[in-house]
Amino acid sequence: MSAATTERTRGLRASPASQQLLVLAGIVVVWQLVSGPVINAYYLSTPVAVSRQIANWVVDGSLWPHLGATLATTLFGFALAAAVAIPLALAVSARPFLDSVLSPFIFAAYAMPKIVLAPALILWLGIGQLPAIALSALTAFFLVFFNLYLGLKNVPRIYTDSAALMDASALDTALKFRLPAASAYLATGISQGLIYAFHGTLVGEMTSSNTGMGYLILFAGSKMDSTGVMAGLCVVGLVAALLTRSIAFAQRHHDAAEGQLHG
Repeated sequence: MSAATTERTRGLRASPASQQLLVLAGIVVVWQLVSGPVINAYYLSTPVAVSRQIANWVVDGSLWPHLGATLATTLFGFALAAAVAIPLALAVSARPFLDSVLSPFIFAAYAMPKIVLAPALILWLGIGQLPAIALSALTAFFLVFFNLYLGLKNVPRIYTDSAALMDASALDTALKFRLPAASAYLATGISQGLIYAFHGTLVGEMTSSNTGMGYLILFAGSKMDSTGVMAGLCVVGLVAALLTRSIAFAQRHHDAAEGQLHG
């Protein structure tokens, strides 16, 4: 074996992507071997059958309305959450009196499992995608709010002192001094909030909607269709992985830009 070939082989072995593909292949092989001989395929469908089901959904077009509804609900719910959470965190963290009055209620709402709100949301908003949007927004709101709130509480005083010396308005102080100083916390809140908005969407679709990936999985389960359930879970897992990768890529790009700016 030549030195170049040996070096390429070592590179593949050291590559995280190649190692991840090996792990994924191992999981699929074990899954295929277990389904049938160990666990009845009626309860755990095979990877081949699941792949065939996903391919059928893609070809006949039945996947796209559900996937599109889930993604649209997730993004809309997250946008609503961020639009409320960011100004509220700025306002509460800047006013000690408001902070002391509202913090017990905010912490109590944060501690409440959001899934228990699903019946109330159905009662108030009816059946459809609206409760899923609300649950998505509520789930994401607290992640964005608390991460930014914590960051703003830990902003060094030099930023507010500099704003005061420049006679900056309250709005300019918030947007041009305090918010940039807490940008790392905001980035964390956005990344976590987007993922949990996706979680909230799926739960909402399972409880109130007649469309979306959550509904598709629940509908397959109601028919005891393990292939449909596993196919839906695989699609959801792929979307979650793509969301996570996209957030990580955006974070790396942001950090690189910040490094160049300060460098």
